Amino acid sequence: MIPTHRLLDSVSRRNRSQRVPLSLVLALGLAAGAASAAPVARPADPFLAQLAGRWDMTGTVSGKAVHQHGEGRWVLKGAWLCLSIVDDASPPAYVASVYLGFDRKQHDYIVHWLDQFGAPGARVVATGKREGQTLVLLFPYAAGAFRDTFTLAADGASGTLLLESQAKDGGWSTFASYRLTRAR
Repeated sequence: MIPTHRLLDSVSRRNRSQRVPLSLVLALGLAAGAASAAPVARPADPFLAQLAGRWDMTGTVSGKAVHQHGEGRWVLKGAWLCLSIVDDASPPAYVASVYLGFDRKQHDYIVHWLDQFGAPGARVVATGKREGQTLVLLFPYAAGAFRDTFTLAADGASGTLLLESQAKDGGWSTFASYRLTRAR
């Protein structure tokens, strides 16, 4: 926020034809202060809150064993939970940032999955619903949909993540499967 006295100084330096009314300067200064002071609440969703923290992720991707680490943290003033995923290989074979948010008005989830494969895969936004401790997300890719299912234990200390791809005949097959364990 720009302090009011600096706004007044800049106004007084201008010539008369460019002068801004003092009342407008003060109103803009007060509005900017009020906007920056307004807190942004975290989503009213206990499921996303359980994804915050560090995770060990073991499982398979396309039938091959993998071990990855995840870390869920609140970003953008608590509007999104970003789950960062990095595999153990050196250098990492896979890196992703998954942004999960809850839309209170629509009562659903919005997810952006961004990874090292770039913009083409990020074109599609997932939406999903939660029942109890299970969140099912659908990414409607043109080449075939993906369905991601997060299931967490009631205490939030463990869970699973299942990624499935849809074939042209409508059937689903496992693309990746992870066991999530809270990291120490």
